[in-house]
Formats: sequence, structure tokens, C-alpha cells
Amino acid sequence: MNIITKISAVALLCSWQLSASAATQENVYDFAGNNLNLEVATPADWENPTKGVISGMELRQGDVVLTSVDGAKVNRMWQTNAGVTYLQVGGKLTITADAGRAITGITFEVQNYKFFLEAQAGNGELDAVNYVWNGNSTAITFDNENAANEYNTQSLLLKMTVTTDDANDQTYTPDTTTYVEVGTIAEFNALEVGTLAKLSLNNAQVNGVDWSAAYVEDATGAVEFDGLNLDLERGDILNGYIYVKRGQFYYDEDPDDDQPGRERPQATNDALTSTDTFTKTSGNTLQPTLFTMSELLNDANFSKLVAVNNVTIGLSGRFYIAEAEGLQVRVNDMLGYLPEGTAIPDDGQVCNITGIFSWNGIACQIYLTSLERTTAVARVGVDNADADAQVFDLMGRPVQGSLPAGIYIKNGRKFIVR
Repeated sequence: MNIITKISAVALLCSWQLSASAATQENVYDFAGNNLNLEVATPADWENPTKGVISGMELRQGDVVLTSVDGAKVNRMWQTNAGVTYLQVGGKLTITADAGRAITGITFEVQNYKFFLEAQAGNGELDAVNYVWNGNSTAITFDNENAANEYNTQSLLLKMTVTTDDANDQTYTPDTTTYVEVGTIAEFNALEVGTLAKLSLNNAQVNGVDWSAAYVEDATGAVEFDGLNLDLERGDILNGYIYVKRGQFYYDEDPDDDQPGRERPQATNDALTSTDTFTKTSGNTLQPTLFTMSELLNDANFSKLVAVNNVTIGLSGRFYIAEAEGLQVRVNDMLGYLPEGTAIPDDGQVCNITGIFSWNGIACQIYLTSLERTTAVARVGVDNADADAQVFDLMGRPVQGSLPAGIYIKNGRKFIVR
């Protein structure tokens, strides 16, 4: 082989290697550097909801296009007082590859660890701990999972790098070795948010379901299965395992301080989530855990089936309130499990109640499954044991003078002043 042939062969080989690797492409959305030259809102534009908005725009970088839909807060470019520019995501982002191309990876750089995006559509999985998505999809949609909350309803993205390759028919299969194996729900709840997990189900009972969630409990704790579409029913007992991601319903009660907000643990959907990995037996009688009110009001009890005896139930504004030990919790029949014709008392009757303990970001509440009245309400003047006995309010405090409308205690019995 002469020198020209050798050079031609080397050139041909280099050309082939270049073309083989050229299929992979990185498309960078540098929001911090604003490489798309977008309008940016500043703190002076706080009252102007249209400044910096990107919804309705097609933002192209290389062979992908980014579009968005607003949620509880708008998707817009924002600059802080410190001069940091980022994309505030309050709704959905969709990234679509050009014809013949596929999205194989996405990395995110975030501001102040505010990353609440959930992968909603597309063939792949999101690692919300390391801010990386891997898969094989022509399009992928990310949704802000906290869009229903008043605070922390946005992810703050500094940069997003989208890797593409030539489209093919291969489907993305997650590496099961990346899943943390946990033997109990308590261990799952202790995981960092965003962790992929293989959760063992050992006689886990389904306490109740609504349109998007199921409340599941084992001997160690309880968790909300959020949006898993597993066709579960109240009374199901689950055995086996399930692939899920550690999620949360998060709420920061005071976004201006540095204290962490509260959370309700969730198990959210993952690429491997399936009903094929566990069995269920239906129609079982569920056993609640009996709590005092002070024992109940603990975040560790969210999603558990609980019972609390001798609570006084009344109507406060438009909410039913159960009270005991000077502590309160809202009660309702949101899941529709109370027997037909059952009315929640609004006049201070004492009851034993059972239900699913939860928290909606504002107040603790019990989704009632049963309610048993234990006493009737005495009327004013029916107790003649001691007409001059001290009168107390429901907090146990003595009351003097004329009594405004309300519920009171005298001689150990409740009465109403209307």
C-alpha cells in the first residue's frame, strides 16, 4: 500500500469515526447566560405578570424545540436582586426533537436546589436527586409536581442541556441496579426525595383511594401512592414489591425563612411501576390504629388509618372540626366512605371517629370512614345538679358572666347557647 493509499485510508477511517460520533449532539439552554436573548423580568416587574413570559413561544436550540404551558405560576425568565437569571418553571415544559432524532439525555442546573419537576410523558426516567433524565424519546414533558401549592410552586433552572441522537426503535429500559431496595414503607419514607426505589409490600393495606391517590400502610408506616394508576381499592392487601420514586407533597409555610417546610411522603410513578410485581387480595376488613389527639398530630402518621375516641365535633365556618385535649383536626367525608345518610355533627356532639389522616398544605385532616355518636348534646338548663356550678368553654377555661352563642360544659356535661 503506497503512502497516498495509506493517507486515504486513514482519512476515510477518520471520516467514518467522525460521522459515527456526529449523531450525538448537545443542545444547551443557558438561561443564566440568556443565550436565547429572551426578555427577562426583574423584581421591579413583580406586578407585571406578562414580563419575561415564555409560554406560547417555540425556543429552538440545535435540533430540539422547547415549549411550555403555565401552571400555578407562569413560566418566565427572572432575574434576582443579586443579578442571577434563571427560568422559573411554574407549569409544564415540553422538549421535542426534530424528525429522525431522539432525546437520550437531559441534565439540569438549578438555583438554590429548587427542583420540583416530574417527568410526565416520554420513554425514560428522571433522577430528581442528581437532576438528570435518561431515556429514548422523541418528546418529553416535565411538570411541576407542586403546582397546587401556594409556595415553592416553581423550579428555578439555570441551564438545561439536551442530548440527542439518531432516532431508532430501541426502547429505554431502566437499569434496575440503580433502584434502592427497601423492605418497609418506613424505610422508603426515609429516602431522599427523588430516589428510585424497589419497595417491598408486606401485607400492606390500602386504607382508601381517591381519583389520583391511594393511601397504603404496612406495619411500619404509611405512604400516599400518587398517580400510579394501579386499580387499587379500599381493603386491598398487597404483597410483593413495586418500583416507585420517592416523591412528596411539599409546603413551605413561611417561604421567607430558612426553615424547611412540611411534607407528606408520596410514592410516585416510575418507568418500571407495574401491577405485575405484586399480588392483591380484596375485600379485607381494615384495622385502624387508636390514637389520642396529641399522639395523632404527627407528620409520621400521614396516610395511616386512624381512630380517635371521644372527640367533640362542631362546625367552624365551613369546616367540620374534631377537638380533644384542646387540639383540633379537620374532618370530612371527601372520599365518600361514610354510610349513606350519615351526617357529620355540627353542634358539639361527642363521637368516636375513624379515617385516613392527611394534610392538605394548610391543615391536618381526617378523611372519615366511620363516625359513631357517643353522647347527646344537653340543652341549656337541663342539668339541675348544681345551678351555680362553674361553666367552662371547650378548652377547659372558666367562663364568667353572660354566655355568647357557643358550646359550654357545666357539671361535666355539654350544653349549647344559641
